[in-house]
Amino acid sequence: ASSPRASAMGAARSPLAPLALLGALALWLGLRAGFAGGRAPPRLRGERLAARVSASYLERQGPKDSDVPFAGTAATGPETAVDFKKRPFGILRYQPGQGGKGAMAMEIIPTSRYPGDPQGQAFLAGVQSGSVVKSIGGVNVLNEDFHKIM
Repeated sequence: ASSPRASAMGAARSPLAPLALLGALALWLGLRAGFAGGRAPPRLRGERLAARVSASYLERQGPKDSDVPFAGTAATGPETAVDFKKRPFGILRYQPGQGGKGAMAMEIIPTSRYPGDPQGQAFLAGVQSGSVVKSIGGVNVLNEDFHKIM
């Protein structure tokens, strides 16, 4: 049979095991559920969506009905060599060319707020709306994919 002393020792150890088990269970559930719940399924998260942007951003930065497709190789006019020192350059919106090749500057910040203003670089260098990007770092980009240029 068991002695009174053996049963007292067993009673002293028994609360630790359930507490440890309860703590491990809480930790496991905490790691799975997270603070606000589990991750949403990919179909709800938009797995093929690169980035979610607001309607006002798309309205400002997206294509406009007045944008006319252009062929970068057919661009004519005076060339303007520009050396941007730092970002942002002051070009608010670009347009891709036909077939997604090439890039055209569509909206330029029309002023420089102070000497050395990075947002006024394009304006001060003579970049105008409709200017086609010909080369970057000496590399011809007229036939490059728009997303590669950006």
